[in-house]
Amino acid sequence: MGSRRPARHVRIKQPDTIEERLEVARECSTKIDLTIPQLVDDLQDSVATAYEAWPDRLYVLNAQSRIAYRGERGPRGFSVDEMAAALAKLISEK
Repeated sequence: MGSRRPARHVRIKQPDTIEERLEVARECSTKIDLTIPQLVDDLQDSVATAYEAWPDRLYVLNAQSRIAYRGERGPRGFSVDEMAAALAKLISEK
């Protein structure tokens, strides 16, 4: 069994400006070595509201930025198998 890092508690002040929100995103991305593109919602959480993403929801977008898969609200509604199937379908359609 591999060694696991102890869990860390992170506290981040709620950003008051979009610049602060972007900086928090950059810092988080750097610290976890995130290599995939990330998008940052505006301060009104317009995207989260439009996509009903609270508390969490998984989406897959196609090449035209259209929703190809919309998961149920998470974390209990997450289905990695469903999402993987949607991704596989998109890849096979290329």
